[in-house]
Amino acid sequence: MNINGRASLIAVALLTGSLASVGAQLGREAAIAKAETILKNLQDGRTADIVKEFSSRMSSEVPEARLKPAWAGVVAQFGAFKEVAERREGLMRGRQAVELILTFEKQTIVHRTVFDDDGRIDGLVFRPLDAAVLPANK
Repeated sequence: MNINGRASLIAVALLTGSLASVGAQLGREAAIAKAETILKNLQDGRTADIVKEFSSRMSSEVPEARLKPAWAGVVAQFGAFKEVAERREGLMRGRQAVELILTFEKQTIVHRTVFDDDGRIDGLVFRPLDAAVLPANK
């Protein structure tokens, strides 16, 4: 399946509004671990555990019912999940972000988690690989 358009990917939530500069951040490894836990919770259907970590903005914009079908939709579109091929951490629009490069049967995509200044989830999306914004690890 060739996915050139971004509309075909599932976007759980988009960053909106102006973003302030980064305050306190999670450490690199802690941020990556948190993003991996979010991914695992999506895979296992534990969306309530994810929603508990939402920023106030995410809580108001993305109810748990909207999050529940996200992983099933990704798997339906891209086939069975194979692995996390790469982990990237850095700043995106003034916020700390983690991009997990996910390999599926049919496609490799980006799972991006953006954190607010308190380390809470402030953005959560799946995008085509060419939409990755953080530099690859060297």
